[in-house]
Amino acid sequence: MYNNAMNELFARFGLNQKETTAFLELVQLGAKPISIWAGHAGINRSSMYVVFERLEKAGLVTTFLYKGVKYAQALPVIELPALLKTKEELIANTRALLQSSLPELQKLEKTHGITPEIRFYEGVHRVGAMYEEVLKEASFKAFFHPGRVKNIMPEFFHKIPLTLRERGGRAQELLVRCPEATEYIKAYRTERHQIALLPKEVTFSSDTIITKQKIYLVGYGPEVIVGTEIWNEELAQTQAVLFDLVWASAWR
Repeated sequence: MYNNAMNELFARFGLNQKETTAFLELVQLGAKPISIWAGHAGINRSSMYVVFERLEKAGLVTTFLYKGVKYAQALPVIELPALLKTKEELIANTRALLQSSLPELQKLEKTHGITPEIRFYEGVHRVGAMYEEVLKEASFKAFFHPGRVKNIMPEFFHKIPLTLRERGGRAQELLVRCPEATEYIKAYRTERHQIALLPKEVTFSSDTIITKQKIYLVGYGPEVIVGTEIWNEELAQTQAVLFDLVWASAWR
């Protein structure tokens, strides 16, 4: 067993403790067939072939044939600094290449990555601020429980559809069945603001509002109302597709 400093040294070459032990054993033995090397290192033959491949890939071991037998030979230790320098140069070149490519990689990430920006809102006033963000949208799709909204956020029961109408926006809403749903449909259903009822057995304690780039989630708990704004176009598009599947069966 070799000391920690030796293991740490060869860890810089990408070796684990078993591989370090095998390499140093070969350094002491000199060139040997892999079977003999395995016996001296205390490693079974099948595992030694895996270790050998790792050492060969790291540039620490070479092979040659002698009388039809394959021998393994350790890199002379005097050449280790040059090998390490080559690895350091490769890392430096890779780092430089990464730095030069980073702006393009970041651009690609922003364009195609599913990395949502998320904001949280808690309490009636904070969720009201989130609803104000919804009012800025030109169109949206929503799963909506009008009874809960009228009870907890009565201002927005009317403000959202009225603002949508004033601005010439478009909306599709699927409503949980309740007395407030009937009231809402009579007051606000138009060609530009389409509203349908969900099946009788479908109910929920949260609303989902889907826009081109965002998803707004509103949860109505027994003591607190919470909202979540998720800004990611890919996720919004996925939710919109799911909404359309439900809408196709509910809209009449």
